[in-house]
Amino acid sequence: MKYLDSLEKFGINLGLDRINYLLKELGSPHLKFRSIHVAGTNGKGSTCAMVASILKEAGFKVGLYTSPHLFDYTERIKINGKDISRKDFNRGIERIKRIRRDEHGKVFEPTVFEVLTALAFWYFAEKKVEYAVVEVGMGGRLDATNVLTPLVSVITNVELEHTQVLGKTLARIAREKAGIIKEGVPVVTAERKSVALNVIKRISKINKSKLLSVTPSSLLLTPNLIGPHQQINAACALAAINAAKIKIPQTAITKGLKKVSWPARFQIARRKPLTIVDGAHNPAGIKVLIDTLFRQFPDKKFTFIVGVQEDKDIGNMRKEILRAAKKVFFTHSIHKRAVRKIAGAKMYDLANALSMTDKEDRAICGSFFLAADALKLLDVKVNT
Repeated sequence: MKYLDSLEKFGINLGLDRINYLLKELGSPHLKFRSIHVAGTNGKGSTCAMVASILKEAGFKVGLYTSPHLFDYTERIKINGKDISRKDFNRGIERIKRIRRDEHGKVFEPTVFEVLTALAFWYFAEKKVEYAVVEVGMGGRLDATNVLTPLVSVITNVELEHTQVLGKTLARIAREKAGIIKEGVPVVTAERKSVALNVIKRISKINKSKLLSVTPSSLLLTPNLIGPHQQINAACALAAINAAKIKIPQTAITKGLKKVSWPARFQIARRKPLTIVDGAHNPAGIKVLIDTLFRQFPDKKFTFIVGVQEDKDIGNMRKEILRAAKKVFFTHSIHKRAVRKIAGAKMYDLANALSMTDKEDRAICGSFFLAADALKLLDVKVNT
């Protein structure tokens, strides 16, 4: 943990040179398993979880790499639903720490995400997984996971996010996400907006990659995760498995979707009062959360407890919340980049906000960091 903390100063630093060197020094583990690569603004984690659950039910040994985590880095790296052990995690980190110089003899300075990505691929190769389901961290083209040549690439959707890094228009962000498309590798997407979809179509055509578009009507089964958006994610998951030409019995699909668990995604943490914890952290995610609340509980009005991170579109998130909330308590997580001041809004300590709303139906959202802190304070046991 001290080593990972020491790398935090490098922040977000997109690029493939460091991860390629790191993987080369580890024996190129990313070349030793088949993969499914998933990008998108929202829903990519849920899609990954569904793919992994279905493949597991079909009898395969499946690695799953996602981000961020709720409580511990080990949650990001799983095989058949089980987190990497602390022993294996430490062993992998110790091996990576020994790589002290780059190919030019300079001090090697990878980012936290690059180290975790390399660790995941090393672990999957060592444990001989048959498939790895890998979620993109940010964007796609220059994301550390983009060293893979997968069986299929998935782009769930495209919304404005991380605009300071990925670009300020939908088209530019779509180009970054479509950067995971590899020559001849099929592509699955649920994106419908013409600006973004046209970019995905164009890059798929350049790469001679078959593009498959999915809709909720593509799915005849309902996943264990709540909300119509999860049906779209499930449709992406099934289309990805089909495009990868992995033979799966219908029973595995049914069981995989029924058993999939993905915390802090419209998670019902308590029934009295009804308490929903959701990691929605951008305007599109907040809108989906609100629409799902209205659909699932049309007779209820919710108080919102909201905490966001510095790099998020706070203004538009706030607008979405204010149009639907009975009351709003703005708060913050313990994360160092959590927003602690919002113009015109009173800020509450999270514990106080929970205490003040303990008799009201409520939704807790804004970031996964806030979701994690809330689940801890609510003493909710989470199967990550």
